[in-house]
Amino acid sequence: MKVLFKNTTKYTKSIYDKFLSFHSKKYHFTYTAYTVIIVAFLLFALILQTKYHNFNIAIVLCCGLTFFILWRFFHPISEVAKEYKSDKIQKEKEFTFKFYEKFFTIEDKKEFYKMKYYQLYRVFETLDFFYLYIDKTHAFLVDKSKFKKENPAEFSNFIKKKCWWNFKKVK
Repeated sequence: MKVLFKNTTKYTKSIYDKFLSFHSKKYHFTYTAYTVIIVAFLLFALILQTKYHNFNIAIVLCCGLTFFILWRFFHPISEVAKEYKSDKIQKEKEFTFKFYEKFFTIEDKKEFYKMKYYQLYRVFETLDFFYLYIDKTHAFLVDKSKFKKENPAEFSNFIKKKCWWNFKKVK
């Protein structure tokens, strides 16, 4: 198979910080809205149970509300801290992305992955990066300045055709 595009991106703290900033701007409203809706529902149920003197259920709802709020606050912080401590950031791992007609590969010195384009959750193009999301929170970071074969403009057209349903260019 012929390699159409090749990119080698080194995952550094500064690159990961750019991704976090982008991700936060992109998904902060949705995350906050979802949290507010769940908290409002739990508070309504708690007030309703208290009004009808169902204190056992009210205590369970109060515990559930407390757990949910703590989880929504601390879980993202722990995920980011865990990612910062990972080898790929601490040791500034280099990942080589090779893009073929029907799939792409990601490899470092130890591991190799193969993905088809339809498996991508979302694809965002910014001024400096392509973010190839594999789910709502995880993405491959492809630095535009690190293309070894072809150029970012041609890759943008290519990935836009492959992922037309979930591609977005962001300024």
